[in-house]
Amino acid sequence: MTSKNVMKKKTTKDYAIALYDATKDLKGKKLEQVLGNFVRLVARDQKLKQAERIIAEFIRYAKKQEGIQDITITSAHELDAKMKKEIEESFGEKVESAQTVDKGLLGGFVVKTADKIFNASLKQQLNRFRLKLE
Repeated sequence: MTSKNVMKKKTTKDYAIALYDATKDLKGKKLEQVLGNFVRLVARDQKLKQAERIIAEFIRYAKKQEGIQDITITSAHELDAKMKKEIEESFGEKVESAQTVDKGLLGGFVVKTADKIFNASLKQQLNRFRLKLE
């Protein structure tokens, strides 16, 4: 058997990208029809148990294609609206953020993106200062 005869196993990301590509400009009945066909495809491939993961991957991929950046802001206390907005704006025009509180930070904040962590916490700054003193 040659490599051409072996079909690549489809990942949840493969399904998500296919769904995005098939539906990105559709509305109304045409969208309903394509979604119905997609559900039948997923059922045929016995991937219905992975539907939630496919949808989550679809949302991530769609946001990326539309230039929307997801960030998570972790701070020692709830940030006021002005500070939250300033942090969001530093990551671009299209930003969706979630905020969590971690009392262990002491102060400052940590921002996580899909591929980077920006640590502006007081704890991190104190660690850097300590290392310089050693």
